[in-house]
Amino acid sequence: MRLTHGARRNQTQLQRGVGLAPSGAVRTRGQLIGETMTTKSTDFKETMTRELNDFIQSQARALSLAELDRLTADLPALRERFAKIPAQTYPYLADQLQFLSLVVEDQVVRDPAGEIVGEAAFALLYFQRATDLIPDSIPGMGLLDDAMIVRIVLGRHERAFKSSSHAYNLSWPGPSFDVEQLLAVISPLRLSSFYWSMATQPRLSEPTRSAA
Repeated sequence: MRLTHGARRNQTQLQRGVGLAPSGAVRTRGQLIGETMTTKSTDFKETMTRELNDFIQSQARALSLAELDRLTADLPALRERFAKIPAQTYPYLADQLQFLSLVVEDQVVRDPAGEIVGEAAFALLYFQRATDLIPDSIPGMGLLDDAMIVRIVLGRHERAFKSSSHAYNLSWPGPSFDVEQLLAVISPLRLSSFYWSMATQPRLSEPTRSAA
């Protein structure tokens, strides 16, 4: 008996529902579990990546004009710290931070309330922090979170950064960010706790950039 197109489609859906491939071959329990775990893992990584982007965006918007002014004044000292970053462990980070520092210097006068200068400034301020997600004193991984923030900021505004007069300092496209690198050393609970602490810590009373 020949099946109609609709009947064949219903049969295929039924086969999938009970763990059969369209050809009728039985998928093992291990295969079904593996497919489910792969889907959940992909969804989880996408959620974590989205949360990291939202975190950067919200923190950048909350920066005050006073914080930007202090950062600009601190750039010479920060550049001395960039030069001490171990190139073998973090081969791109020093150049990327130097690039962002030049972007901030250029843009803070032209557009202090702009999204690009805010996120570039936040990446630099995060590097400057004495306490962050991964303590900088841990050999081989202490700057992993700093590199993560920098990579995300560069990726979010790559087109604009590539047209910058300082773009020659970096190779494009920049190294992509993989959330698995971060989750390999930081638990999701620790990451969520860090977001909360950053969002609730006391801030200066000066007008924020978004209100400027």
